[in-house]
Amino acid sequence: MFDKLKSLDADLLIFLNNLGSEQFDFLWLVLTNKYTWIPFYFYLIYLHFNLKKLNPKSIFSFFLIIGLMILFTDQSSNISKHYFQILRPCHDESISGLIRIVKEGCGGLYGFFSAHASNSFAIAGFFYFSITNYYKWRKFLFLWAAIIAFSRVYIGVHFPSDVVIGGIYGLASGYLAFIFYNYLLKNQFFLSKSV
Repeated sequence: MFDKLKSLDADLLIFLNNLGSEQFDFLWLVLTNKYTWIPFYFYLIYLHFNLKKLNPKSIFSFFLIIGLMILFTDQSSNISKHYFQILRPCHDESISGLIRIVKEGCGGLYGFFSAHASNSFAIAGFFYFSITNYYKWRKFLFLWAAIIAFSRVYIGVHFPSDVVIGGIYGLASGYLAFIFYNYLLKNQFFLSKSV
């Protein structure tokens, strides 16, 4: 059963990865680069603070929760990679000749599950639930996260299952971070009685 799923995963990767072409490679390399999105992250933070009147200590709790969420999803991915030891497609000799490896340097040996996918879906999930006044466009956060996840398949460093599981894990992590953040605000955690 596992071998059949693994074979289907590899076939889907080969199909999706080979849809790409050299003329679009630069675009996907830009999209998959975590530094590309720094202005977007600042914009999300601005929207969040624009909706809530926060004092300095609750701002601290916001950044603490966001930092812990990213650390949690990122390190969970690393633990999973070393536990399951599923090769990245670009390191898997049985298929590496069948895919386009767009990125220079494949990354670590193992790929299950994708930290890019888990981090982007965690961010999308957290802000989806927290910036409720922007209902008309906040659903596009998930499109953004899906593009980041797909970019990992496009450049040949992750199987589709790596990004799907990473995305689900990240979304759950983002929702739990949102719940915990609201708990801290409601209970005025990190706030002194004088505030």
